[in-house]
Amino acid sequence: MRCHDFREMADSYLNDELLTETNHNVINHLESCAECRRELAARRQLRFSLRASFARADKLQIPVEFGDNLQAQLRALALRETKRSPPRFGTWLAMAACLVLALAFALRTMRHQPGPRQKTIAGSQPDWKENGGSSPRSSPASPREDSVLMATIAEISGDAAGDHADCAINFRLLEPPIPLEEAGLKYDRAYLNLGDVVSARLAQLSGGLQLVESHSCIFNGRRFAHVVLKDRGHLISLLVTNLSRPPDSRKAATQALSDRTQAAVACSQSDGYQIACFETASHAIFVVSDLAEGENLAVTRLLAASVYNHIAHAEGSA
Repeated sequence: MRCHDFREMADSYLNDELLTETNHNVINHLESCAECRRELAARRQLRFSLRASFARADKLQIPVEFGDNLQAQLRALALRETKRSPPRFGTWLAMAACLVLALAFALRTMRHQPGPRQKTIAGSQPDWKENGGSSPRSSPASPREDSVLMATIAEISGDAAGDHADCAINFRLLEPPIPLEEAGLKYDRAYLNLGDVVSARLAQLSGGLQLVESHSCIFNGRRFAHVVLKDRGHLISLLVTNLSRPPDSRKAATQALSDRTQAAVACSQSDGYQIACFETASHAIFVVSDLAEGENLAVTRLLAASVYNHIAHAEGSA
């Protein structure tokens, strides 16, 4: 691909309108062409500014009175319909069945029973005490807190997949990313030097994993440290986010680190992306890619010990 070819399809690339093969060609070109990267960044910034301007425009805002009136009309209409035709026994039975199903699903999620996607790849568990580290999975203060934590991580994993798609693949985030070191100074010390830690770990490996870039970005209101890797043409996102645990829970989790040793797990799948995850006392770490589940998990395990040790050290010094 040449520069003028890229410029003709840059807007289609930002709109996610290109075929997968063409997307890969664009990504390969961007890796070797600084001028086109600047061009893409300028177009992305322009789109962001236009979107923000429309969102803030007073003339485009819904009047408060309109929303209140609409809500009142809908409530009155619902009350009239209820009085006109009270629910039959079958309706109540259907509502009760839905409630039971919702409760069963919620309990299953809270218990976080490890299904097929939580099983690790066959083989020996990695040694998480590499370089003086501990287990990449922390243990909260109680089984209930453990259930809540697992449900929280499962929910965040969807945002991790969305960030991978909208940031690493399509460059269409609402807010432009900022340098990782700047985010580390402003928001989270665990982000400081994270790109260097991953780069140093890749230098120890003999495979084809390459570091593409590192930054901090926001998806769906959640801030991530984002390290983008590449392996055989596949983009891989390493994403780190704060779990916002209360101080007592963080202390209990830190004290329990030595009590349990578990490997990183394949925690979910979203929109065709495989997601592996593990956590420290205060952070959740995700690896997202379109690789096969076993390959994505293998990449996670190659990086997990170094990343875990770095983040745990930052938590201890915070």
